[in-house]
Amino acid sequence: MRESICVLGSGAWGTALAVHLNRNAHRVMLWSRRPETAQQMRDTMLNPRLPGVVLPYTIRHSSDLACVQGHKLVVVSVPSFAVRETCRAFAPYLDDDAVLISAAKGIEPGTGLRMSQIIAEETGRRVAVLSGPSHAEE
Repeated sequence: MRESICVLGSGAWGTALAVHLNRNAHRVMLWSRRPETAQQMRDTMLNPRLPGVVLPYTIRHSSDLACVQGHKLVVVSVPSFAVRETCRAFAPYLDDDAVLISAAKGIEPGTGLRMSQIIAEETGRRVAVLSGPSHAEE
């Protein structure tokens, strides 16, 4: 069964997750904070942060956080310093039945909160956590 998944964060880790999910027959949207990054990946099918990996043409790209709408799974893979701000911005667009997955690593300075706790706090949702290699190329 193909799920519709939105991966927020087009760094090496987010892109590697998007490619893997796509290879496993899921429909994937990859969000980039910068419009020019989304356009570059759409045009070249490459991400300079993940050398040697050609992006499948079936991965869609966006820089609009409203792109989380219509996705059953939303993977948060943005840098830890941007998790709170990003979650606050996309929360209004989430479908009622969307499941959130934290793939962000780190602890928030000042609060000591894990990324999953910040995501839950900003969205009012329960959050699953995905842990993985320390480098996307692994």
